[in-house]
Parts: sequence; C-alpha cells; structure tokens
Amino acid sequence: MLSRGTTQQSSAPYNRRIVLDVIRRHGQISRREIVARVSLSPQTVANITNDLETLGLIVARRLTGAKVRGQPPIAFELNPSAGSSIGISLEPGRASAALVNLVGEILGRRELDLDTHDPRRALAVMIELIQDLRQRPGTTERLWGVGVALPGPLVKTDISFLGPTALEGWSDLAVLDELRESTGLQVFYSVDSVAAALGETLFGVASSLDNFFYMHFGVGLGGTLVVNRSAYRGANGNATEIGHIPAVPGGKACYCGNAGCLERYLSVHSLAEALGVADAPNRDALIVAELERNTDPALQAWCREAADRLRDAVCVIENTLDPATIVIGGSAPKILVERLVNLAQPLHHSVRGGVAAANPRILLSERQEDSSILGAAVLPIYDLLSPRLEVLHQDRHAEAGVADLMGQRDTRRVGRL
Repeated sequence: MLSRGTTQQSSAPYNRRIVLDVIRRHGQISRREIVARVSLSPQTVANITNDLETLGLIVARRLTGAKVRGQPPIAFELNPSAGSSIGISLEPGRASAALVNLVGEILGRRELDLDTHDPRRALAVMIELIQDLRQRPGTTERLWGVGVALPGPLVKTDISFLGPTALEGWSDLAVLDELRESTGLQVFYSVDSVAAALGETLFGVASSLDNFFYMHFGVGLGGTLVVNRSAYRGANGNATEIGHIPAVPGGKACYCGNAGCLERYLSVHSLAEALGVADAPNRDALIVAELERNTDPALQAWCREAADRLRDAVCVIENTLDPATIVIGGSAPKILVERLVNLAQPLHHSVRGGVAAANPRILLSERQEDSSILGAAVLPIYDLLSPRLEVLHQDRHAEAGVADLMGQRDTRRVGRL
C-alpha cells in the first residue's frame, strides 16, 4: 500500500508523518522518489523535508556512486541521534527495559527479577530502570518518553489480571500515572502483543507488510492483528487474546475459568510446569539448558503436544483472518520457538496453503527475546512517527516544536496505544 498525503485543511502534521514514514520504510530515499510515493507536490515535499531536517529528525546525504551528471542526488534518512525512548516489558516475575533510538537500535538494556504481584514494587523497579538507562552513554537530550508493555487483557473483564501468565493481583494500571509523575516523562502503554507487533511494523520482519498477524509467545500467549500497519483492538481493546481460546475439549483447567485454553499448552509457563521449574527463580535458564540437552522425555512430550497446538492455531488464524503471514515473536527462547515451528510442519491445509505469495506462512521475529522491550520502546516513537488519520482532526495552533509539527497527541495523561 502506498502512503498518500492529503491536501485537506490543517493536514500539515499528517503529511509530515507520511513523509517521515516513507523515509523510515525505505531507509534512504531521494526527494523525487518521495514525491512519487506520497502524491504531494515537489514544493510541499521540499518544505516538509526542510522542516524535518530543522527538527533534526532526518539527515540529508549525497548518494555516492550514482551515475548522473553533476552533483550526486541527495537522499534522506532517519537521524539515529534524533532522540530515544525507553521501553519496559513487565512479565510475571520479571521486568526488562531498554533504551532505543529512532531507528530501532538498542543502546542499553537491563533486566530484574520482580514479584509482580505487588504493583507498588513494580513501580519502584520501573523507576529504577528508567533512572539507570537515562544515565547510560548514548542517551540523547531528546527522550521521547517511556513505553510499557504488559500482558493483557488490560481493560477490566472477567479474565483480566488472573493467573500466573498475567499481572496477577493487579486491579488497574494506576501505577502508570504515578510513573509519569515520578519521572516527568510521557508514558504510553499497551498489551505486550500489540507493542511487539508495532515494533515489527516499524523495525522488524514486518516492516514491508501492511497486514499480518503477530503471535506473541512468552510466559503466556497473545496475538495482534495488524491491518494497514495499525493494530486492530476490537470493541473494548481486548481483541485477539488467542491464549484463552479453548483448543482442547475437556483439556487442562485454565486460570480464566475455561478448560483447554491454547496457552495452557503453548507458552513458556506451560513448559515450565511440565519441567517442574515454574517457580524457579532461574526458570528461563533451566528451560534453555533442557532444550540444549534435549534428553528429558517430559520436554520431548511437551514439544510434540505444543507443536500440535501451534499447527491448529495457525490454521484457525489463517482461515479466520487470511493474513499475509504470521509473525512469531515474544520473550520465549529462540531455540524453543524454532523447534516448535519445525515440529509443526507440515502445517494444516488452510486458505493460505497453495496460494502464490511473497511471504511464507510463518515468519520468525529477528528480535526474538527482545520483542517485548523493543515493542515497548516503540510506543512513544510510534506515537511520533505513525501517519494516523486522527492527526488530521486535531486542532493545532502555533507550531512551535516537534510535538506540534508532527501532530503529537496531548500526553499530560498516560496514553494507551
């Protein structure tokens, strides 16, 4: 899908986002090529690129090796030093954080074990992580904000904040307002699967895709449908919670009150239970060690069952949504995800099978194990970069800084993406 600018009144912030998004997607692109892709006049594109250069969001470089007469043409690219953001991923038992620049490079990261049953303790740990990363070398003066990724569903429902794969014991997200007040930074939050899907859209294997399904394989199991590079959230923001889809009739009891739910068979917590290490403080290291040895009958039996459930899940997703591909990422060890995908072959027949397509039915994230924190860090950047249509309808006054020039939302309160 081509990005298109608009001549609608007060559309300048939207058009700047369109141009910035095209530059990001192509890595390096000339002004003439931008004009061809966004359907704006050469003068409008020139004005926009001048604005973006003045803000320091892009840099101009001469294209070396270009076979043209006279001076080589100028190409634009994102400026890695234009700013950074901090991403925090909260999972049961662990908090991970990373400092990420505008082109998706991780400049620093930290991880702490954490009893996530206590929101107050989680708040203290998040503040500690942010303070540490703000002092790291490479931190720019311009810090776009903090993104927090959490296991869903986050809107209060019958199955919110229940069980060992969620933030058990929480009742709301009031601590995020306190995080904003304590740090003085803009704070954005999202379900971990949505955050990671947006990360794949901006900087990952899905950067060239407009539509795909993202499967978040971590302590639990989640998913996000991406349509036109935006996450589909559903009526209440709880869409595609695939981990709680009953998949095995009369199967294992689930924390949500149902039985046979998908994540009871396909999740890191499920594997930890099978290996008897669910409560071990070094759970992930023990799992990786067992995977590398590959001698435990319990591990092998679990992998076979989990691969069957993965095969079923892929078929259901494809027949229901017909995505261009299914991207699998999350905090699960890469060695585990690769093994399950291999064991799941051949996949069930579906509407995607036999279709001539540019993408395989399953793509593995290149940021596996970093998906969650990169996705969290993307949230403030996404709010800045994404050409969202609602930017067209915002009432803008004097355009004094980046937030106004880019049509960034009012973030005096914590924002959900």
